[in-house]
Amino acid sequence: MNAANRLANARDELERARRTLRGAELMLREGIPEEAVSSAYYAGHHAARALLFSVGLEVRSHEGLRNRIGEFFGRKGTLSPALVHGLKKAYEARLDADYEVSVQFTADQAAGWVAWARDFVAAADVLLAPSLTPPADGGASKAGETRVAYRPSISPAPVPSTTSGRARKSSPKPRRAPRPRSLARTKNQ
Repeated sequence: MNAANRLANARDELERARRTLRGAELMLREGIPEEAVSSAYYAGHHAARALLFSVGLEVRSHEGLRNRIGEFFGRKGTLSPALVHGLKKAYEARLDADYEVSVQFTADQAAGWVAWARDFVAAADVLLAPSLTPPADGGASKAGETRVAYRPSISPAPVPSTTSGRARKSSPKPRRAPRPRSLARTKNQ
């Protein structure tokens, strides 16, 4: 990925994060908390992808995204630990919102996730603004100049609890039983 593609991808992902955040806010206003939670995660997801594109990285999985954000932005103190940790928690909440019909989010819980997403997208906006804004000199830059300028940690809203106020089974999912030996092939067959 060359520098122009890197910045174009970052710009596109950040715009998608903003649109998805507006969708999460709309779902919250319309009283559809599970959709608000899901969209809030995806707003953060796209903002995180924008951040990674800005440093020339592309990931193909949710786990890879979380790991790389932690590695390149969390450990260096660029993003606050609450935002970085919130990405994992938002992913888990999104899974519950999308796939666990027995889990119901309250409006307050959904509002907490939307606030987290708003903070994450705002942090990405702040961090990416220097590299996505054309320089005043029309694009000329000095050799070796780093276009992405990072600022110290940005403090977000607290990460909402993923367990309060909702029913969840406490036991893990049962494991599949092993295949009966009677169905296994023997050497004499």
